[in-house]
Amino acid sequence: MRFRVKKLNWVHLLILGIVFSGIINFVHTDKVAAKKVSTETISVVLKPHNQSELTKFIYSTSNPNSKNYHKYISSSQFADRYGARTKTIKLVKAYFKKYHLKTKVNRGNLVISVTGTRRQLENAFHVWFTKSSWNGSSYRKVVGTPRISKKLSREVMAVSGLSKYYAVNARHTQLQPTSYETRAQSDQSSDGHTPSKFINRYGIRSLYAGGNSGRSKTIGIISFANYHYADAYHFWNKMGIKAKANRLSVNRTKGTSGNWANAEETTMDVEQAGAIAPDANIRSYISQPDVTGMITSVTNALAENRADVLSISWGQSEVKLAQEIKLGITPKRFNQVMNLLFEQAAAQGITVTTASGDNGAYDGILEGNRQGLAVDSPASSPYVVAVGGTTLPNSYLVNHKKVVVQAERAWGTDFLYPNYSHQQYYSQSEKLANYFTGGGGGFSKINGTPKYQQGVSGVNTFSAIKMWSFANNKVTRIGDQRLAGKSHGRNLPDVSANADPATGYSMYVSGSKDGSDGSWYVVGGTSLVAPQMAASLVLTGDEVGGRLGFINPTLYRVAQKANSPFKVLDSAKNNNNLYYTGQPGKLYNQATGLGTVNFGRLADVIKSNY
Repeated sequence: MRFRVKKLNWVHLLILGIVFSGIINFVHTDKVAAKKVSTETISVVLKPHNQSELTKFIYSTSNPNSKNYHKYISSSQFADRYGARTKTIKLVKAYFKKYHLKTKVNRGNLVISVTGTRRQLENAFHVWFTKSSWNGSSYRKVVGTPRISKKLSREVMAVSGLSKYYAVNARHTQLQPTSYETRAQSDQSSDGHTPSKFINRYGIRSLYAGGNSGRSKTIGIISFANYHYADAYHFWNKMGIKAKANRLSVNRTKGTSGNWANAEETTMDVEQAGAIAPDANIRSYISQPDVTGMITSVTNALAENRADVLSISWGQSEVKLAQEIKLGITPKRFNQVMNLLFEQAAAQGITVTTASGDNGAYDGILEGNRQGLAVDSPASSPYVVAVGGTTLPNSYLVNHKKVVVQAERAWGTDFLYPNYSHQQYYSQSEKLANYFTGGGGGFSKINGTPKYQQGVSGVNTFSAIKMWSFANNKVTRIGDQRLAGKSHGRNLPDVSANADPATGYSMYVSGSKDGSDGSWYVVGGTSLVAPQMAASLVLTGDEVGGRLGFINPTLYRVAQKANSPFKVLDSAKNNNNLYYTGQPGKLYNQATGLGTVNFGRLADVIKSNY
C-alpha cells in the first residue's frame, strides 16, 4: 500500500488541502553491501483469542449502564485477555529462529516483528521475491503463497512487508494546482487564520474556563515523516501559546531518520494539536510510509499506552486498497488487522481520530480511481472517529460576480466550478485536483454498518447531486442531477469541522532538512482537522475525568438527545461534498456526518450520563 496524506504537497503547500496522491513508500531497496547483508523487518499479525468478547467489552466501556463504563485495561492486560496465547507466541518465535530470523513480540501479543535478510525471509515463508511494476511504479512481488508450518499458519491473521514498493520519487503523481498556492500574509493573530478560530467556534473556550488544558495528557500523532521541533515552538510562540520546553517526543522505528518527504504533514499535525491542547504532551510515532509502517506505528503507540488519543492523517482509498490487495502488494486482511488494532486502542481507552479525505465523495481520484464514489481507509474503520470537513462563511469572486457562503456548510468547491472552466490545465491530474476538492464521506464497501449507527435517522439513506460521470474509465462533467436513495456499509464521516484552506489555518514550516527557510502558509484539509479533533477530545476527557476511549457509540447516542452538542448541517441546498448533501430533518448525512461539535456541551452531556 502506498500511503498518502490527506492534505498538502510539500513543494506547493496548496490552500485547497488536496489529498496527497503520490507514491510515498520509502523502503529499503534490498541492496547488498560489500561486507554486510542488509536486513529488513516485516510484521506477522496473529489472531486474537476471544475477539467476539473483545468487541463486547469495548462497547460496554461506552455504555453508562455497564460496570465497564470508562474502565479500560493496559496493554499487558489486553495481551492476557485477548492477545495470542503464550504457547502460540513461543512456537512462532521458535519457528523463525530456525531460519536465523530475529523476533520481537509487541506488547499486546498481536504483532510480532520479524527481522532478517531477504534470503532468510524467502526461506522461512517458502516464497521468493521478484521485481514487478504496476501503474508506473516498481514493487517487490511475492511468488508463491507465504506459509509457515501448517499448525502455526492457522494462528496467523496476516503477514505484512513481504511485498512492497521500491523507493521512488516522492513527488511522483503529486500534481496539484499551483493556482491555489498561497502564503499567509501575517503570522499574527489579526490575520484570522489562528487556532482561535477553531477554539471559539467549537466550544473549546468553556473547557479552558474549567481549567482543562491537557496537562499531564498525551496526544499521539501517527505519521511517516520527520519534523523540526523548532517549527512547532515558533508557531506556538507567535500564536501566544506558552508551551513547555519538553512537551515534544518521537518514537521512531529504525531507518526512518532520513524520512523528510511530506514533513509538513507531521509539522501541521503537531502544531494544531498542541495549539488546541496547550499543556498536552505531543508524541509522534514515525515509521516507514507503507502498510508495515502503519501497523508498526499504531502497534508501538498501543504498546506504550502513553497517548490518550491518536490522530491519523494518512490513508488510502478503498478502491486503491482493493487493487493493491489483488496485486498482492497489500495483505488480504489488512482491513481486519487495522480494525483489530483499533479495537485494542478502544480497550485501552485510546480514542483514534482519522482524516476522511479531501476529494469529496470520490476518494482516491488523484490516485487513479475511475470507479467513482469511494471512501478512505482507515477512516472507514468502525472503531475510529472519521473526521470530515466544512467551510466557513466567506465571499468569493466567481465569473466576476460576488458569491457569498453565508453559513457553515459541507466542504465542497462546486460553487467555484465556473472559475475552473476558464483555466488552462497542463495535465489531467492538475484539472482533477482543482475540481475534486471537498470533505470525504460516503459508504464503506469493506466495513458493515456498525451497531452504533444503526437506527439513526439519515444513516444508510442519502440525498445527492450527481455532477460527474465515470463511464468508460473517463471522468466527465455532467449536469447536476438530484438523487435520493438507500445504501449500506459503515457511513462516514462521523463529525466535521472547518477544513477548507480558503477559510483555513496558519502553519509555520521549514523548507529544508536543516531547519532553515521557514515560512508561513495558510493550510487546510481533513488531515488538519483530525489532530484538532484529537486535542479537543483530550480536553473533553479532562473535563469528564479521564480517557474517552471508544467514543463513537456515545457520539451517536447523545446526537439523538434534546440537549445534543451537535449542530446538524442538514440542508440539501448549497451543502454538499461534491455528491452527498444534507438530508433535511435527519440527524446524519454523508457530507458532514452528525455535524459540528460543541465540545464544552459534549463534556456536559457525557458527565450527566445523558
